[in-house]
Amino acid sequence: MISKLLFIINELTKTKRRIYFIGLFITFLITLKEVVMLSYNNFQIFSYGSLDFWAGINPYSGWNHLSLLEKPLDIFLYGPLFSILFTPFALLPGWLGVFCWNTFTYSLFYLSVFTLPDQFSFVSKKFIFFFSALLLYSTLSSVQFNPIVASLFLFSFTLFEKKQGFWAVLLILLSGFTKVYGIFQLPMILFYTKFWKNVLYAILIGIVLLFLPVINVPANELAEYYHSWIRTVMDHSEALRFYSIYRPICVFFNSAEPYMGLISAGVFLVILSFALVKLKLFKEMFLQRAKFLGIIMSWAILFGVSSERHTYVIATVGYAIWYLCSESTKSDRVLLWMNFVLLGIVPKQLLSLLGISNMILVKLNLFIIVYTITWFIMVYKSFLSDIKILQGSNTARHI
Repeated sequence: MISKLLFIINELTKTKRRIYFIGLFITFLITLKEVVMLSYNNFQIFSYGSLDFWAGINPYSGWNHLSLLEKPLDIFLYGPLFSILFTPFALLPGWLGVFCWNTFTYSLFYLSVFTLPDQFSFVSKKFIFFFSALLLYSTLSSVQFNPIVASLFLFSFTLFEKKQGFWAVLLILLSGFTKVYGIFQLPMILFYTKFWKNVLYAILIGIVLLFLPVINVPANELAEYYHSWIRTVMDHSEALRFYSIYRPICVFFNSAEPYMGLISAGVFLVILSFALVKLKLFKEMFLQRAKFLGIIMSWAILFGVSSERHTYVIATVGYAIWYLCSESTKSDRVLLWMNFVLLGIVPKQLLSLLGISNMILVKLNLFIIVYTITWFIMVYKSFLSDIKILQGSNTARHI
């Protein structure tokens, strides 16, 4: 029975085209449910943030919007650039905009995985996609931006590998100016040729994107506009409210909360220092560059000061990439499936109704603890242990 089921699943996912359309159908059903229930609050937040920008209203200080169900909407936390880029969706009727947004989000995520460099086989790309699929569909049910952030990480990496530095840097900065996370991929320019050219691209593109909001924000008010965005994001960070490494820490050491940002920055600098020590290896080896990508994508969420469960779609994609590029032991495989269960299966509605997910995820903080252990193992095996080349090749392994 099981073998027959596996055979059917394998046949259904035999080609990229089949995978895309099956996923698209699931996306449609998820979105239809949100539209019928009028529960697409995040899309409304995105839309109001965009429309407020064009109406000359600061969405970070003048926010008082209600949802379609007449309940206060959560605050707007995205950068001014996001307001500009989201405009085409904001101008559509709400129900249509949600369908277009989720279709766009899903398609972008799918393409970012299946256009990864050829060092990842089709089977490996399928693994990355399906390992993160449950989290992907959870984010789509909440009409999130996080899958696009994950996509920008992957597209940028692929473009760097194809020696298209300008486009890689552009996507990194688009991500950074909309939801910050992606900006931490920028140091990867160290691993590629034409370093100073890419630095120049980063400076010039950064200046353009920084000042782009002046198309509707007076130049003399732009600094305060950005300041209000940063202040809103910082005020929104609470260790026990979100799902980062600081949540279990602050249960016992609440005094650490004011220093979360400094700790995260310090850890990032340590990781970057490790990479610089072995810079020649990272320049020469695709597998090392891919593992660094996975570590940074995971760090951005695990050490984020306002990480939600949905943001872990970014981390899990990075983790899957790292796993494929590393020699795995039995304990690595156990951790892999523990993370899959804790991040993808435990949060599901049935277990939530039974109170199981709340106990495991909220009270015990088990998925954060397991992912923290996983991340430190990723760092150790990538930087501190003896580097093992996969079968003497520079290609990601099969599952």
